[in-house]
Amino acid sequence: MSTTSYTVPRTAQLTGGQAVVEALLKSGVTSGFGIPSIHNIGIYDALRQEPAFHHWIVRHEQAAGFAADGFYRRTGKPAVVFASTGPGNLFTVVPLLESLQTSTPVVLIGTNVATIVLDKSCGALHETPQQLEIIKPLTRFAARVTSPDAIAETIAQAASAGGPAFVEIPTDLLNAPVSNGVSAAAKPSGQISQVSSQQIAEASAQIERCRKPVIILGSGVFHGKAAHSVQSLAEALHAPVLTTTSGKGTIADDHPLAMGCISRLGIVQQLLLESDLVISVGAKLTEFDTGRFTLKLPEHHIQVDQPQHHAGSLFPATLKLLGDIGALAEKLAATTKPRTTWFDVAAVRAQETEKIESLKQESYAALKLLRSAMNRDDVLVNDQSILNYWASAFFPVLAPRTFIYPTGSGTLGYALPAAVGAACALPNRRVICIAGDGGFQYTSHELATLAHYQLPVKILLVNDNAFGIIGFLQRSMFGHSHEVDLKNPDFCRLAEAYGIQADRATDFAGLQQKISRWLDSPGPALLEWKTVLKAPWEVGAIIRPTNLMPAKEQR
Repeated sequence: MSTTSYTVPRTAQLTGGQAVVEALLKSGVTSGFGIPSIHNIGIYDALRQEPAFHHWIVRHEQAAGFAADGFYRRTGKPAVVFASTGPGNLFTVVPLLESLQTSTPVVLIGTNVATIVLDKSCGALHETPQQLEIIKPLTRFAARVTSPDAIAETIAQAASAGGPAFVEIPTDLLNAPVSNGVSAAAKPSGQISQVSSQQIAEASAQIERCRKPVIILGSGVFHGKAAHSVQSLAEALHAPVLTTTSGKGTIADDHPLAMGCISRLGIVQQLLLESDLVISVGAKLTEFDTGRFTLKLPEHHIQVDQPQHHAGSLFPATLKLLGDIGALAEKLAATTKPRTTWFDVAAVRAQETEKIESLKQESYAALKLLRSAMNRDDVLVNDQSILNYWASAFFPVLAPRTFIYPTGSGTLGYALPAAVGAACALPNRRVICIAGDGGFQYTSHELATLAHYQLPVKILLVNDNAFGIIGFLQRSMFGHSHEVDLKNPDFCRLAEAYGIQADRATDFAGLQQKISRWLDSPGPALLEWKTVLKAPWEVGAIIRPTNLMPAKEQR
């Protein structure tokens, strides 16, 4: 990426705040989200002077973190979060957790108190004991800047960390002069391959011996820009392809080899029981996707991943290949002899569709309706609700980076601010946000951001006046529910108070009638759907998590 210099006049000597912005630009980070504060206004004055940097103001620092996360997942380009000392920085902890678990390269630029009172515990405004140490475990890189001249180098390191990073800058350094300027950021040295020619030969031999291979793709395929390469490997092997929830879109769900998301479990277990080899590529096999780790893999498992994204797993590999995912996939494809497809993907998926449709669930019907009304490259951003669980399992994703889900943390309140980030990234593309009434209220203040920038985010708010899934789990395990019923506002009037179009469907027929008008309306829009849905495992659409739910539910 080319470097960018300041385009408007400034004082002859760079300030620390100006060094922050210039270092970000020279590191290839050109977009960010945040809130100005008494401690970081030195950065915001520098942002005022630099039109090459794109900044969006949000209404909460947590939302800034989720927006930066959504921005990257939509584009593959990192974004920065600007936060202030103490509370502002700490509000980003949950977004950093989400980004850490999904290897999303969000950069938090946060301040601390002035150096004269730093670590003195003297009651300075916003002073927070061990702020750096609190945040550091949730990052791939965290460092305190101790002089203005160190700002640029530290930011360059943060921008190349391969995951969330935190740069802590005492507030007085932002107005201090920088004596050495800002040089071009050093480019990352690239993947350090840990794969030998002997390992490639061993992997090729395992593939040659197998007769029934299956491929599992995760979001690491996006990080490694390897979608084309891994699809070529699948086509060379004629292997059915599964994805993790965060990997949806690595292969289009209408591809002849696509078997859909691994979280469906029922059909997936059938496939894996017949298989004699799994090749997982950039895939983190999480509790959410594997039925609380009950999924059974075949004896042979080749794991392909990037070294900086590789993590421990309860699904051990017989062979690990850690390096450039795309290059490794191409090498394996090149050594594969022609073979025929061993599994009738189309027939099995048709049988599954027939089974799911026979359950006559509004959740499935609503997602089918939504998919038919959406463009191929529209983006779907998820929260954590019953309809989102159905979407993870069954919503067809037809283009890369168009399905965003908080798989790293499983938090409520992710969808709306992440949709803000996705919409800011590509403002001419529609972004659809699905949330339940409980999760939506965690971050509903970001309706103000939608209105401020007139972002084309369409919110489908599923309202059952409860934390519905928790109530179901309580009733299943204990026979009763407790503290899950909610007193909600009039969501349509809330949206309209921000100047956002809003409508309500009180049944499925109303949803059918109003969905196209909602999607096609200009700017942001909210459609509230008042309904009570059943979880997919409640009706047998997928196998229930066996070590959570009792064998016989008490109703």
